[in-house]
Amino acid sequence: MIRTSRATTHHTVATPLTTMLLALGVLMGSLLLAPPNADAATAAPAARPKAVKAKAQQPFFAKCRKSGRFSERRFNYDIDAVFAGRCATTRFKGIDLVSSYYGHSPTATKALDFMVNMRGSCRGGRTAGNVTARYFMNNARRHGVQYIIWKNSYWASSSRPTKWRNWRHGMSGGSCTTKHYDHVHVSFR
Repeated sequence: MIRTSRATTHHTVATPLTTMLLALGVLMGSLLLAPPNADAATAAPAARPKAVKAKAQQPFFAKCRKSGRFSERRFNYDIDAVFAGRCATTRFKGIDLVSSYYGHSPTATKALDFMVNMRGSCRGGRTAGNVTARYFMNNARRHGVQYIIWKNSYWASSSRPTKWRNWRHGMSGGSCTTKHYDHVHVSFR
């Protein structure tokens, strides 16, 4: 007599809590595991204090202040990333967190994720995300934006004029985070 065992399949249902934890893991998980200089070979030069001070005195950037929602000391961010994080968190209330991680494209120092929904919903934070994406689209030259990903769509700064219809849709599959429904991804030159 031959006995066989029956394999069972377990289905996991994503709750808002598990989705939120996944989003946090994507943003910050690799920070805990990666060595401090994981991006050293491709990292942009850090924003030097003198350059930051000079840029902060330009009229457009004068009101962009440091914020607890953006830890600009976590990486040696490029000056464009520093001021993008400062300006967005100063100007918009709906941004929960601004961060990057080792392996981010193009590098951790030249890309930021503006989290507009950390509550695990694909629909929450849409207004804040739309405002943030439009701000960077309209100010791409001032902030040195290379491209933006938001709501499963991609916009390159070479896509002039700055209209929503110039976004390419359906960039990836997966969760709210991988489809960029809970954060706006901005990459800098």
